[in-house]
Amino acid sequence: MLHKLRLAINGKIPPWAKEGYLKCREFNASSRALPDFLIIGAQKAGTTSLFNYLCLHPQITGSMPKEVMFFTAQFSRGVDWYQRHFPLRSTLARNKALCGEATPTYLYSLQAPEHVASITPAAKLIIVMREPAARAVSHYYHEKRCGLEKRPINEVFSESEIERWRNGDCPDLPAKFYFKWGDYASALEQWLSVFSRDQLLLIDSADFFKNSEKNFESVCDFLEIQKCGLLTEKAFNAGSHKEKPIAFGSMKAAFSSQNQRLRKLGFSANWC
Repeated sequence: MLHKLRLAINGKIPPWAKEGYLKCREFNASSRALPDFLIIGAQKAGTTSLFNYLCLHPQITGSMPKEVMFFTAQFSRGVDWYQRHFPLRSTLARNKALCGEATPTYLYSLQAPEHVASITPAAKLIIVMREPAARAVSHYYHEKRCGLEKRPINEVFSESEIERWRNGDCPDLPAKFYFKWGDYASALEQWLSVFSRDQLLLIDSADFFKNSEKNFESVCDFLEIQKCGLLTEKAFNAGSHKEKPIAFGSMKAAFSSQNQRLRKLGFSANWC
């Protein structure tokens, strides 16, 4: 019910109201659950859509808000602060339900795998991966909409910048992560050094949206919840810009070594 309300108002809850609501939940934080699953990435790959699809499932309750960022930016606040974002354990038990959150920057964090293992080691981890060049362009437009990127797209993704990436020099650090966050293999290796492979579900973003029902059933199987049809196939938080950089073809090719490593880790897609 709460999640349907959030969708109805398009998630536009004033920050002061959100913080006040969460503050009230701190008094019984120790009675609240820790997440059964985490959608840890990738950014601009469809994590908002997957989170919303799951939250409409009768056996799933999502965190408030979707991105808690505990295992990256807020870990020092402690477990009680984290638990305030989740439902009561008694409520989940009564409904035979699970809870989870979706913070797509967890995937790239050096600290997050160890942090997650120390707090909720049995959690199931879901990673949605999008073709890296397309993800980078979508990320660029996201930054543009937020007023955080002023450069024209063909400057950011020029042949010279792409060549730097191909030669092992990441051109967008430390301020931006357009290229770096498309290196899924390095990120996945970090998580596999801490968690077993059977705790991770890897999803191809393009296939997920093309075959939503089938892929959603696979997610339900992974989480061991009842299969139920999608209540919506709307793509949430999708950008509207379609223009690609002139060097987009070169950009796609520049991720070939990272994609080869990703295949060796057991992931396959038509771009990998």
